[in-house]
Amino acid sequence: MRAAPLVALLAPVALSLTGCSVPPEEIRAVSAAATAFAAETVAADTAGACRYLAPGTREELAQDPGPTCATGLADADLPNPGSVRTTDVYGRQARVELDQDTYFLTSFPDGWKVNAAGCTPRPRQPYRCLVKGG
Repeated sequence: MRAAPLVALLAPVALSLTGCSVPPEEIRAVSAAATAFAAETVAADTAGACRYLAPGTREELAQDPGPTCATGLADADLPNPGSVRTTDVYGRQARVELDQDTYFLTSFPDGWKVNAAGCTPRPRQPYRCLVKGG
C-alpha cells in the first residue's frame, strides 16, 4: 500500500506538467511580435520599434538615456538579431532566442510586447540586457 501515497504525491506534479502545454497560435504570436520588433530595429526605425516595447521599457528608454524612446533605443545599439531560433512561453512571459540576440516578452491586452532586448546569458547569473523595463 505504499504506492498510494507515492501516487498522491506525484499526481499534482504530473498534472502541472501536462497543463503547461502552450497553444501553437500563442507561440506564433510571440514569435511574430519578436520578429516585428527585430525588423524595425534592423531597418533603424526606432520609433516603429518602440511600438513593440512594453510600456515600462518605453518609459525607461525615454528617461535613460532619453529624451524619447526612439532616441534611447538608437543609443542602445542593439545587435542585428537574425532569425528566431526558439520561442519559449511561460504563461504571460516568453523568451525568444534569435541568432544574435535574446528577447523577453510579456503578454498585454493588446498583444505581446518586448520587455527586454539585447540580452546575453551569463553563467549562473541573470541575462544582461541592453534594453529593459524598470
